[in-house]
Parts: sequence; C-alpha cells; structure tokens
Amino acid sequence: MIATDYEQKNESVETVGMGQCPLVLGECIQGQTSERRHFLITSPIGLFSWAEFIRSSDDDDNSLSVEPAFCWKARTAVAEYLAQQGLPQTGTLRISTPIGSGQGFGTSTADITASLRAAAAAWNREISSETIARIAIGIEPSDGSMYPGCVVFGHREGLLIEHLGSLPSFEALVICTGGVVDTMEFDGRRKNFRYSNRDEAQLLTAWSMIREANRTRDSLLLARATTISARINEQLLPKPYFQELSQFVELGCADGMMVAHSGTAMALIFDPGRPDYEECFANAKAFVEGLRPPSWFHISNRAIRQHLSVHYGMQDFPSRDSGISISQ
Repeated sequence: MIATDYEQKNESVETVGMGQCPLVLGECIQGQTSERRHFLITSPIGLFSWAEFIRSSDDDDNSLSVEPAFCWKARTAVAEYLAQQGLPQTGTLRISTPIGSGQGFGTSTADITASLRAAAAAWNREISSETIARIAIGIEPSDGSMYPGCVVFGHREGLLIEHLGSLPSFEALVICTGGVVDTMEFDGRRKNFRYSNRDEAQLLTAWSMIREANRTRDSLLLARATTISARINEQLLPKPYFQELSQFVELGCADGMMVAHSGTAMALIFDPGRPDYEECFANAKAFVEGLRPPSWFHISNRAIRQHLSVHYGMQDFPSRDSGISISQ
C-alpha cells in the first residue's frame, strides 16, 4: 500500500527506531588520578540493553511514555535529547534489559544509551557517544559503555580519558550477593574519599596493565589488574563472600576477580586459553555452588547472550536455563 492510500484512509505509519548498548561486569578498575579525577575502566560483556522508540503519529499527543515505568532515567534522557534537537517530546519508549539495576552491571547507562540511540534513529538522526555521555552525566554518574570497546572514563564529568581497544577474552562466574546500591547516594559518599598514596600508585599501575593486556591479548594480565582494584576498593564497599573468593584466587584456583565498585556483584574470572581451563572452571562452579549465594551465573565477553541461565543458592530454587548463546 502506498502513502496516498494511507492518507485517503486517514491512517499513518509509525516510525520506529532501535538502539542497543552492552552491559558491563562491574569495572576493570576504579580509582583516582594524582589530580583527584575519578575514573573507571569499562568491562563490556555479551549482555545488552535494547530499546525501541516509536514516534507518535497523533499531532495532539503530547506524552512521552516509557515501558517499564521504572526506567525513568532513560525517559528523562530522551526528553532532554528531543528538547535539544527541537523535536516533539512525544512517543513511546520500550526497554528490555536482562538484569536488574543497582547490582553493578551498568544497566542505567545502558538503558539511557540504547534509548537515546533509538530516539535518534526514529528521527533518522545519528547521535554521538559524546552527546550520550553529556546527557547521561546530567542524570547521574555514568559508565563509559556508550563508547565502543574498553575505555578509561571520567564517570563524574562524562569525559572520555583514553580508548584502550578491546579486552582480551575472559569467562566469569558472577555472584549476585543480594541487595542493590543507589549509585547517586553512593557517589555522594565516595566523592571526598582519598586513596592512600600506595593504593593510588597501584591503581595507576593496574591501568597500565590493562593497556598492555589489551595490546598483547593477555587474559592473565587482565585478571591480575582487575584483582588489584577489587582488593583496594573493598574498603569503600565491602561485599559478602569477598574473602572466600579472594582466598580462592590466592590458591591459584581462578585467574582473578572482577567486581562492581558501586554495586553488589563480583566475579571469578578465567583465561579460556589456559590448558586446564575446563577443569579449573568446573572446580570453581562447585566452589561457588557450595557458598550458596543468593544467585550466580556464567557470563563471557566472547559471546552475545539473549538470556541468562541463573542458579539460585540460599533460596533453594532449581536452576533455570533460559538462554541461548550466539557466538560473535
């Protein structure tokens, strides 16, 4: 049917834009420079936030709605973008994210980024990572996941500090320790925190290690760097099961740890290229299962997953296999 047929029938075609953004497994590193600039190094994984934006076809419709309703940050971001572009602040925003917020997977930033990309696409426009970062930081401290690959990001100013390329491959057993962290409230408590000179120097060394790990595709070096940051930042946000996982790493049973520095999740990480990977990973799964955390799952930065197979501990729920892994 051609456009004139729609006009004769007083019908219209909805214009839909789509957008996506990867989630993150906490951060590789979080710290401060000697100038007291807060920074984080992103750790994108194979889970995504997806968004669609449907332009309103009704000239009298002045509403901008979001589904689900609790994604108000994404709605706020889209409203700001449309206002900046001089576009009608109307339409329907729909978001799908496989993990709940407040645990350290960067869902708020991913939702905002995916939603802004969807709104821009619906209006046949492109939106830069810099614009997304500027809008996101006006709402709350943000991850740098609007930029591709692994980046060093000033999460309080929305500033790209360094692009580090892509992380080497890793596999992770992620423990969700229970509860959530309010990012805005936690950042308010953290903003005046000062690392010791020793800790600051180690975190900057870990930054250099990530740079080198990405250049040489060295997963073991990556694991060593992320473990440094996890241990130093435990003083800021202590986590259940941290000591058990730390000792497991010290015994050589896992290559390292990666944590959500402003969330509740943490993970054991593994180099999939090590000769005894399968045996080590199987032993680690048994170890994590024995801890009986609220929930845990396996994730990777090597594959895109539409859903997760989540295992439950303390609640004694059966494991649920709800996902399909699609190789990149």
